[in-house]
Amino acid sequence: MASRRWAPVAAVAVALTLGACTSSVSGQATRASSQPAPGTSAKPKPKPAPVPARDLLLHDGDTTPLGRAVAIPVGDSYFTHTRPPECAAALLFRASPLIPAGASDHAESAYAVGGPALYAESADVYRDDLNTHDVVWKGFSAVSDCRGDAIGVAPLGDFQPMRLSYFATPADGVLVWTMTRSNWTCDYGLAVVPRVALMLSACDTKPGFPMADWAAKRRAQLNGTSA
Repeated sequence: MASRRWAPVAAVAVALTLGACTSSVSGQATRASSQPAPGTSAKPKPKPAPVPARDLLLHDGDTTPLGRAVAIPVGDSYFTHTRPPECAAALLFRASPLIPAGASDHAESAYAVGGPALYAESADVYRDDLNTHDVVWKGFSAVSDCRGDAIGVAPLGDFQPMRLSYFATPADGVLVWTMTRSNWTCDYGLAVVPRVALMLSACDTKPGFPMADWAAKRRAQLNGTSA
């Protein structure tokens, strides 16, 4: 696990074993029926169809550390860009630069969880395997580039400055970080499996959202549904 604080901060290889046997009849070799004819080869098994991105998000009634989740649209309070630009990786949920390009499917949802807290998830699905280690460590580097005040800009207007206070890779395929100001804290998570990248965002008036544990749990759930 790697972590830092600012101020205190499958591919599964399938081997096809082709067995062949021969027998002699009247002095001539006879090819076994299971052996491919000359010039042909066994066809590789097709890749399983990817799970729709929407199915990988939380569903109505699912429980989060903030309470029961009820799906709602991602509203105009979510940032579309940042000042300075190098803080985009640390602040953006929508169109996050941490998400690899080339997804075959994308879905996102915000959730009402009671009180002022905001929670949201986005899922990107890929036909080819991602290098999960590279995705996480490139994200770690990009998030750490946000130094000093970061201003999120949303359709509703500019948000008060926040600062990166914590970032870490607490588990395999998981990156988490925290942006704070005096009365608002946003915890972010990126959970990556070979064919899915899941972005998580939880903001509240009080700190303490257990993003490291929650992101690892959501990643384990992805491994069970996207395989």
